[in-house]
Amino acid sequence: MFTIDMAFGGLETEAIIIVAVLFAIVAFFYSNLGLGGGQLYIPIMVLAFSPLLPIKDIVPLSLSCAFVTMLTSTYTHGRKGLVDFKLGAYLSLAGLLGVVIGVLFTVNAADTVVKASFTALLVIVATKMMYDIYKAKQDATTCPAEHSRKTMVAGLGVSLITGMLVGSFGIGGGVVSVPLIIYVFKFEPRRAIGTSAMMGAILTIAAFAAYALEQDVGGSISIHYDIMLVLVPIVFVFAFIGSRWGLEKLKTRVVKTIFTGGVYLAAAGMIYSLLFA
Repeated sequence: MFTIDMAFGGLETEAIIIVAVLFAIVAFFYSNLGLGGGQLYIPIMVLAFSPLLPIKDIVPLSLSCAFVTMLTSTYTHGRKGLVDFKLGAYLSLAGLLGVVIGVLFTVNAADTVVKASFTALLVIVATKMMYDIYKAKQDATTCPAEHSRKTMVAGLGVSLITGMLVGSFGIGGGVVSVPLIIYVFKFEPRRAIGTSAMMGAILTIAAFAAYALEQDVGGSISIHYDIMLVLVPIVFVFAFIGSRWGLEKLKTRVVKTIFTGGVYLAAAGMIYSLLFA
């Protein structure tokens, strides 16, 4: 019979509370970025929960929070007509294959390898976004209704990588899918963010299901549902509030800057964990 032991994996209650507060802040802002927040959820939990929880157990927790962040972002952007559901579904198809590959990587790789790979990803993405902000790269102001075959094939390739990142690192995949939709499909940023959120919602729940299956067949993963029951409702509420507020108040450049700073901060946290944990 399925039961939930509210022992929090031996973690101190104070650590859970601190993580919950930080998650609320992340969800509030990242729901505006087409991101699940895993770029910060993972480092926060690594710093707060290690060594009691290995990163393999932290990834499913991040996925559950990333899912509700993406879901609320999809809903609020969709109400404003800022989600291309057809394109989002198309890109998710290749992403699902990537999810399987990513889960297999994390399940079988050493914790240090997973952490180092995740850190490298954060630095690369943040540097690219910072370069665009510095160069004042102009975003598209329209969203093409039709796309060339070359564009669609390129989209599938990058979506495969997105799925791998979601499955491997417990993120929403927006670090790849938002730039993909902006630069490859020439979408204006807000519609790219909404479409990315839809894609992320599909891929994160698929990745979580894969980890749950791995646990059920006696694998090396342990999903801490007790911790999830604390964090997920908090993330849901603040992601919903944040995404509605951000659509009205935040300008695109501000959104990009918040995103970039947050990713650099996450990279610093992961480097600290690699060096001193």
